[in-house]
Amino acid sequence: MSNTVMTQFNERYEQINAETRAAAEKVSNALRGAAKRVEQSSTELFDSLVKTGEKRQQELAKSAKTTAKKAADKVSALDELRSKLASALGLPTQSEVEALNKKLNTLTRKVNKLAKDSK
Repeated sequence: MSNTVMTQFNERYEQINAETRAAAEKVSNALRGAAKRVEQSSTELFDSLVKTGEKRQQELAKSAKTTAKKAADKVSALDELRSKLASALGLPTQSEVEALNKKLNTLTRKVNKLAKDSK
């Protein structure tokens, strides 16, 4: 090969080498930019998901309070109905039964004491 062909070959090689390096640099910069955008997008998405989760938690808490209040109201209404029914039937209330149980326990202790003393 002659010097001119070799020189042309070397020049073309250097040109392709420079173009390849420039292209590689562009690809590298593009990848860095893409990574940065992904990082920003993921941070924004994460923050958005956190806010959505917090709102949902608040909604669930409100719903739970409302449900608990409704249930308490139903229980209260049921207790009131039960009390009215027991009163209409002439049945003693829970507090009256507890008072009678206390009196019965007191009398039982006294009878047992008298029984021991008489032996």
